[in-house]
Amino acid sequence: MIQPKRSISTSFLFIFSLMAFAQSYTGPIIDMHLHDYTQENHYAVPAKDGIMPPLNVADFRAEVMRYIDKYNIVKAMVSPAEGLMDLDKNNVFIPGHMVEQPPNDTVAFKELIISGEMKVFGEIGAIYGGYTLSDPAFEPYLDICERYDIPVAVHTGGGPQEITFRCCPNFRLKLGDPLEIEDVIVKHPKLRIYMMHAGEVFYENALRLMSMYPKLYADLGVLLWVDVMPMDYAERFLIKAKQYGLIDQVMFGSDQMVWPHAIEKSINTLNGYDFLTLADKQKIFYSNAERFLRLSEEVKKDQSGN
Repeated sequence: MIQPKRSISTSFLFIFSLMAFAQSYTGPIIDMHLHDYTQENHYAVPAKDGIMPPLNVADFRAEVMRYIDKYNIVKAMVSPAEGLMDLDKNNVFIPGHMVEQPPNDTVAFKELIISGEMKVFGEIGAIYGGYTLSDPAFEPYLDICERYDIPVAVHTGGGPQEITFRCCPNFRLKLGDPLEIEDVIVKHPKLRIYMMHAGEVFYENALRLMSMYPKLYADLGVLLWVDVMPMDYAERFLIKAKQYGLIDQVMFGSDQMVWPHAIEKSINTLNGYDFLTLADKQKIFYSNAERFLRLSEEVKKDQSGN
């Protein structure tokens, strides 16, 4: 059968649409999930892709800063807030407060907020201590965060292989289910919460919560680069988030840990998803986090002097 010739204009539009569909986002980025270390707790083991991290913390920080500059990362939540803050000439870093169990001093906790040393309560790795965010011991601190309008970042999903035997005997996968934080959402309706790693293996539960509670956000974290299984979760999560109209609640996060190259890998992975439009990628890389962090409001306050 002779196929009808496609008009030049139709062919051009078809090719142009494919090109636009595959475009990479190159604008400013907000990374909602960075980590820093001291010389005492920095470690050097190969990542799953075989790449070794810098051998000392000074080289690690220099490498992180190189990627910050290379990819125009204009804001990044870092926890714990260590020496990277001292290198922060452009006011990029947002200091987080990392815990694996509930704090035990509300006065000291408030001081961290008042002093500006904590602008995000997280990463809360409650699962590593055998807790969930709904544990009553977290309640006073969540109440403080709600009153002071401090965002909360909670680890969801799993963790490294055999972590239960290596450091964290109370770690259990089931504690990483995002449904475990629903009581917190209900008790604290004004609290800004984001689920780190987008639920990972429980990504469908994360999506259901995001649909039920539109103020709830997720970052992609380690899912974008660390290994084949989490990367599979990331793709499935994003496909469904787009299908369900939830892209506006998804934020970029690299979770680079001791491997700075994870920042680049994460960006490349997200840009490589053909099912996301350029507008989708812009939202995930930047505008969703800008809205969640209320950065435009901060700029207005600075400009007004209030």
